[in-house]
Amino acid sequence: MAEQDNSITVSVVAFGPLSEEIQRQQEIQLANPSTIKDLIDSMNLQKWLENGLTVAINGDRCDIEKVLSNNDEIALLPPVSGG
Repeated sequence: MAEQDNSITVSVVAFGPLSEEIQRQQEIQLANPSTIKDLIDSMNLQKWLENGLTVAINGDRCDIEKVLSNNDEIALLPPVSGG
């Protein structure tokens, strides 16, 4: 049980062009506590963040410093382009 307290598992769903770079849906284990920024760093997606990536936890957009909880669903939403 102590091992569960030291880590969390989150479900990550990527949309748009990001889903062509990483697996569209995956589960990731992180240390507890971890933030969205920790998740982004662990997935090497910093360039997406710099280019306007938006993140939602369980359907609510949030700041990258938001602390994640076990079983959260994280949506990675790249910026929309076009015209």
